[in-house]
Amino acid sequence: MRTFKILTAAATIAVLAGGTAVAQQTATDNGTDANGPITILKNMQAEPNGVRVEVDGRHIENLQMADYSDITGAVHHGQNTMTVRWDGPLQKLNFKIAFAPTRNNFKTVLLVQSNASNDATLRQAGSRTMSFTIPG
Repeated sequence: MRTFKILTAAATIAVLAGGTAVAQQTATDNGTDANGPITILKNMQAEPNGVRVEVDGRHIENLQMADYSDITGAVHHGQNTMTVRWDGPLQKLNFKIAFAPTRNNFKTVLLVQSNASNDATLRQAGSRTMSFTIPG
């Protein structure tokens, strides 16, 4: 029983510390592999309904939960664009995109941390397009 508690605590700490192991994927048709390369979108705050994300014109997710999304199949080496649209006022946008050329070697390629108290565009419906680069 004590071993189970220790393993559970270790797993919880790993997730809270960044959860990179959770983001690793098994091989798929688009080439995503646990050994890399892999690109993830990490939403660090749940958003209300009406928030949509596109990467290079491809719908990704609705950012309604703090979670990871594997976006390896939606990006390419070089410059990419990410567009976030929202239907009403937001308090914050808080997410990042990270790229790992090899297993557990993530580097942040885009970090967005905006809040309505400093960014008036979040106080009404709108959108924002950002560029990021995947090395290679």
